[in-house]
Amino acid sequence: MNQYTVNTIVTSVSEDGKGHWHTLEHSPFYAEGGGQPADRGWIDSHDVLDVQLKEGEVWHLLSAALPTGTPVVARINEHVRRDHSIQHTAQHLLTAILEDRHGIRTLSFGIGEEDSSIEIETAGMDWAQVEALEQEMQQLIFENYPIHVYEIAEEKVDRTRLRKATDRTGMIRIVEIEGLDYNACGGTHVETTGQLGTIHVTTLKKVRGNIRLTYVAGNRALKATQRAREALRTIHHTFSTTNESVAARVIEEHTIRLEREKEIKTLEERIAKAKVEAVLQEDNYVALHVGRTEAETLTTAIIERIAATGRIAVGANYSTQKLFVMHDGTHDIAVGTFLRATLQEMKIGRGGGNHKQAQARFTSVTELERGMEEIVRRLQEGVLPC
Repeated sequence: MNQYTVNTIVTSVSEDGKGHWHTLEHSPFYAEGGGQPADRGWIDSHDVLDVQLKEGEVWHLLSAALPTGTPVVARINEHVRRDHSIQHTAQHLLTAILEDRHGIRTLSFGIGEEDSSIEIETAGMDWAQVEALEQEMQQLIFENYPIHVYEIAEEKVDRTRLRKATDRTGMIRIVEIEGLDYNACGGTHVETTGQLGTIHVTTLKKVRGNIRLTYVAGNRALKATQRAREALRTIHHTFSTTNESVAARVIEEHTIRLEREKEIKTLEERIAKAKVEAVLQEDNYVALHVGRTEAETLTTAIIERIAATGRIAVGANYSTQKLFVMHDGTHDIAVGTFLRATLQEMKIGRGGGNHKQAQARFTSVTELERGMEEIVRRLQEGVLPC
């Protein structure tokens, strides 16, 4: 057996809506807390789904109940433990540099499944500062500072060095990055800064007047770099660019797309006007427009124009399998209620709306056509819901 595996005994069992919770005589598992997720692993062949600390006891969530007194082997998932240790230690290093070198305090911290984040007490930070911060962290990683984890009596704690004051009593667990950080912390950590590999900030966002930095470390940072490189390779292949020219090419393509969208909008307005004029030549109480190949935005623009003339407008868009019913408010019929009731009676589509406009979506063009034909027939014949 090692630090990740323990022979132990089930000491108690409790059940709730999540499953079956167990306490063990000895547990190697870290319970969720301090911004760090719980360990994952196994108790015998059962997956440990969660680990929580309640009233000083470590409870392990399983999908099945094990009888009290059962001898078991409790085994931590080493990969998950190592990953959480890297992300947590990375936060210690990041917090230490920000506070000691830049006077910026860390307010909160959390490890997620894909990345981790800290909220820091500053109103402004830009990417140039972030890149300089990454370089500072990388240098400390290269220098491979030892990290010591130990427990000492509360009266021996050097409270003047503590990163954050603690109200813990008795034996205090200290995590110390030699010469850089001195922290009262119950989480898991690596043995040296070199084991962090690299720390990469992925996003910078303003929140509540502060800044939230999202970061990845270790294998998470490697995977993030690989994903970014794969995306860049795709762009290079698509646009025949290099690292030096890719930004300019992307900006150029974006500008071209915006210009094309303006042209498309102008053309759609002309098309909508022409199609509305064609529909209005027929003197029908209900005006129908069917868009078999056009974009949904063009269909809705045509229906809105027809409705503005005082007709009840019905439109179908084949590409999205949607049906639209509108009028200008001068008709007594509440089209939302009418559409919903008709579709419920036909047992097809889903939709609704308000007095003036409604829409529905169907699972196939065949259903869309059936719904459209019935809606138009009922409107023309005045067959309305009670």
